[in-house]
Amino acid sequence: MVRRPSRAVLALALTAAVSGSACTPLDVQAALGVTDMTTGWLDVGFDELGRNKLVPTISFRLENVSDQRIRTLQLNGVFRRCMVLYAGQPEPEDPVSPADEDAGTCMGEDQEWGSALVRAVGRQGVVPGDGLGPFTMESSLGYTGEQSLAEMLGHRDFVDVKIELFVKHRAEQWAKLGEYPIERQLLTQ
Repeated sequence: MVRRPSRAVLALALTAAVSGSACTPLDVQAALGVTDMTTGWLDVGFDELGRNKLVPTISFRLENVSDQRIRTLQLNGVFRRCMVLYAGQPEPEDPVSPADEDAGTCMGEDQEWGSALVRAVGRQGVVPGDGLGPFTMESSLGYTGEQSLAEMLGHRDFVDVKIELFVKHRAEQWAKLGEYPIERQLLTQ
Protein backbone atom coordinates (compact mmCIF):
# COMPACT_ATOMS: atom_id res chain seq x y z
CA MET A 1 0.00 0.00 0.00
CA VAL A 2 1.35 3.39 -1.02
CA ARG A 3 0.56 6.28 1.30
CA ARG A 4 -0.28 9.58 -0.24
CA PRO A 5 1.05 12.69 1.51
CA SER A 6 -1.54 14.66 3.40
CA ARG A 7 -2.63 18.13 2.28
CA ALA A 8 -0.80 19.65 5.26
CA VAL A 9 2.47 18.02 4.19
CA LEU A 10 2.00 19.18 0.59
CA ALA A 11 1.22 22.74 1.75
CA LEU A 12 4.31 22.76 3.98
CA ALA A 13 6.51 21.53 1.11
CA LEU A 14 5.11 24.17 -1.25
CA THR A 15 5.65 26.92 1.33
CA ALA A 16 9.25 25.79 1.85
CA ALA A 17 9.90 25.76 -1.91
CA VAL A 18 8.43 29.22 -2.44
CA SER A 19 10.17 30.80 0.55
CA GLY A 20 13.44 29.08 -0.37
CA SER A 21 13.41 30.63 -3.83
CA ALA A 22 12.60 34.07 -2.39
CA CYS A 23 15.62 33.84 -0.10
CA THR A 24 18.07 33.19 -2.93
CA PRO A 25 20.84 35.75 -2.49
CA LEU A 26 20.71 38.55 -5.03
CA ASP A 27 23.95 39.47 -6.80
CA VAL A 28 23.42 43.07 -5.79
CA GLN A 29 26.58 44.26 -7.54
CA ALA A 30 25.27 43.01 -10.89
CA ALA A 31 21.68 44.12 -10.17
CA LEU A 32 22.49 47.82 -9.64
CA GLY A 33 23.99 50.37 -11.98
CA VAL A 34 25.47 53.68 -10.79
CA THR A 35 24.38 56.58 -13.03
CA ASP A 36 24.40 60.38 -13.14
CA MET A 37 27.44 60.57 -10.86
CA THR A 38 29.07 63.84 -9.87
CA THR A 39 32.00 64.13 -7.48
CA GLY A 40 33.78 67.18 -6.18
CA TRP A 41 34.46 69.41 -3.22
CA LEU A 42 31.47 71.04 -1.57
CA ASP A 43 31.75 74.53 -0.16
CA VAL A 44 30.10 74.15 3.26
CA GLY A 45 30.78 77.72 4.33
CA PHE A 46 33.01 78.78 7.18
CA ASP A 47 34.33 76.82 10.14
CA GLU A 48 34.22 78.15 13.72
CA LEU A 49 37.39 80.18 13.08
CA GLY A 50 36.01 81.89 9.97
CA ARG A 51 38.02 79.84 7.46
CA ASN A 52 36.63 78.40 4.22
CA LYS A 53 35.79 74.71 4.44
CA LEU A 54 35.60 72.15 1.62
CA VAL A 55 34.43 68.55 2.02
CA PRO A 56 34.53 65.68 -0.50
CA THR A 57 31.09 64.87 -1.95
CA ILE A 58 29.45 62.42 -4.34
CA SER A 59 25.98 62.56 -5.87
CA PHE A 60 24.58 59.67 -7.92
CA ARG A 61 21.55 57.63 -8.89
CA LEU A 62 21.06 53.87 -8.86
CA GLU A 63 19.23 51.85 -11.50
CA ASN A 64 17.76 48.38 -11.05
CA VAL A 65 19.23 46.56 -14.05
CA SER A 66 18.06 43.13 -12.84
CA ASP A 67 14.86 41.31 -13.76
CA GLN A 68 13.44 41.32 -10.21
CA ARG A 69 12.15 43.74 -7.62
CA ILE A 70 14.88 44.76 -5.16
CA ARG A 71 13.88 45.50 -1.58
CA THR A 72 15.70 46.85 1.47
CA LEU A 73 18.97 48.42 0.34
CA GLN A 74 21.46 50.41 2.39
CA LEU A 75 24.43 52.33 1.03
CA ASN A 76 27.68 53.13 2.78
CA GLY A 77 30.27 55.50 1.35
CA VAL A 78 33.76 55.40 2.84
CA PHE A 79 35.99 58.37 2.04
CA ARG A 80 39.76 57.81 2.04
CA ARG A 81 42.58 60.21 1.35
CA CYS A 82 45.14 59.01 -1.16
CA MET A 83 48.21 57.57 0.49
CA VAL A 84 51.24 59.80 0.05
CA LEU A 85 54.48 57.90 -0.37
CA TYR A 86 57.70 59.82 0.04
CA ALA A 87 60.94 59.13 -1.84
CA GLY A 88 62.47 55.88 -0.62
CA GLN A 89 59.37 54.84 1.34
CA PRO A 90 58.27 51.29 0.44
CA GLU A 91 54.74 50.71 -0.80
CA PRO A 92 52.58 48.67 1.63
CA GLU A 93 52.50 44.96 0.79
CA ASP A 94 48.81 44.46 1.59
CA PRO A 95 47.05 47.86 1.70
CA VAL A 96 43.58 48.18 3.22
CA SER A 97 42.43 50.19 0.21
CA PRO A 98 44.44 49.31 -2.90
CA ALA A 99 44.36 51.42 -6.04
CA ASP A 100 41.82 50.44 -8.69
CA GLU A 101 43.29 51.11 -12.14
CA ASP A 102 39.95 50.50 -13.90
CA ALA A 103 38.23 53.10 -11.70
CA GLY A 104 41.22 55.47 -11.85
CA THR A 105 41.60 55.64 -8.08
CA CYS A 106 44.63 55.86 -5.84
CA MET A 107 45.78 53.65 -3.00
CA GLY A 108 43.86 54.95 0.01
CA GLU A 109 45.09 55.53 3.52
CA ASP A 110 44.24 52.80 6.02
CA GLN A 111 42.13 55.12 8.17
CA GLU A 112 38.76 56.34 6.92
CA TRP A 113 38.42 60.05 6.24
CA GLY A 114 34.71 60.08 6.87
CA SER A 115 31.73 57.98 5.87
CA ALA A 116 28.05 58.30 5.07
CA LEU A 117 25.24 55.76 5.51
CA VAL A 118 22.00 55.99 3.51
CA ARG A 119 18.88 53.85 3.58
CA ALA A 120 18.23 53.68 -0.15
CA VAL A 121 15.20 51.40 -0.52
CA GLY A 122 12.65 50.25 2.00
CA ARG A 123 10.45 47.19 1.90
CA GLN A 124 8.37 48.64 -0.96
CA GLY A 125 11.29 47.90 -3.26
CA VAL A 126 12.18 49.08 -6.73
CA VAL A 127 11.03 47.31 -9.90
CA PRO A 128 13.30 46.34 -12.81
CA GLY A 129 14.31 49.30 -14.94
CA ASP A 130 13.44 51.91 -12.31
CA GLY A 131 15.93 54.36 -10.88
CA LEU A 132 16.54 55.57 -7.35
CA GLY A 133 17.92 58.79 -6.00
CA PRO A 134 19.64 61.05 -6.35
CA PHE A 135 21.73 60.19 -3.30
CA THR A 136 24.30 62.58 -1.92
CA MET A 137 27.10 61.62 0.45
CA GLU A 138 29.60 63.98 1.96
CA SER A 139 32.38 63.54 4.46
CA SER A 140 32.28 65.48 7.70
CA LEU A 141 36.04 65.91 7.35
CA GLY A 142 37.57 68.22 4.80
CA TYR A 143 40.07 71.00 4.28
CA THR A 144 39.98 74.48 5.78
CA GLY A 145 41.93 77.52 4.73
CA GLU A 146 41.99 81.27 4.67
CA GLN A 147 42.73 81.40 0.93
CA SER A 148 40.10 81.34 -1.77
CA LEU A 149 38.34 78.06 -2.55
CA ALA A 150 40.08 77.77 -5.93
CA GLU A 151 43.46 78.31 -4.26
CA MET A 152 42.63 75.60 -1.73
CA LEU A 153 41.98 73.07 -4.51
CA GLY A 154 45.33 73.92 -6.12
CA HIS A 155 47.40 74.06 -2.93
CA ARG A 156 50.62 72.02 -2.97
CA ASP A 157 49.63 70.20 0.25
CA PHE A 158 46.18 69.21 -1.07
CA VAL A 159 45.77 65.41 -0.99
CA ASP A 160 43.17 63.83 -3.28
CA VAL A 161 40.36 61.63 -1.96
CA LYS A 162 38.38 58.67 -3.24
CA ILE A 163 35.11 57.10 -2.11
CA GLU A 164 34.46 53.38 -1.80
CA LEU A 165 30.75 52.70 -2.26
CA PHE A 166 29.22 49.64 -0.57
CA VAL A 167 25.68 48.25 -0.74
CA LYS A 168 23.82 45.91 1.60
CA HIS A 169 20.76 43.99 0.43
CA ARG A 170 18.49 42.89 3.27
CA ALA A 171 20.57 41.10 5.92
CA GLU A 172 23.31 40.00 3.51
CA GLN A 173 26.94 41.07 3.82
CA TRP A 174 28.13 44.43 2.54
CA ALA A 175 29.27 44.24 -1.10
CA LYS A 176 31.48 46.75 -2.88
CA LEU A 177 29.55 48.54 -5.60
CA GLY A 178 32.55 50.51 -6.83
CA GLU A 179 35.03 53.22 -6.00
CA TYR A 180 35.38 56.64 -7.52
CA PRO A 181 37.91 59.48 -7.40
CA ILE A 182 36.68 62.77 -5.99
CA GLU A 183 37.32 65.27 -8.76
CA ARG A 184 39.11 68.52 -7.96
CA GLN A 185 36.13 70.66 -8.82
CA LEU A 186 34.18 73.08 -6.68
CA LEU A 187 30.55 72.27 -5.92
CA THR A 188 28.11 74.67 -4.29
CA GLN A 189 24.92 73.91 -2.40
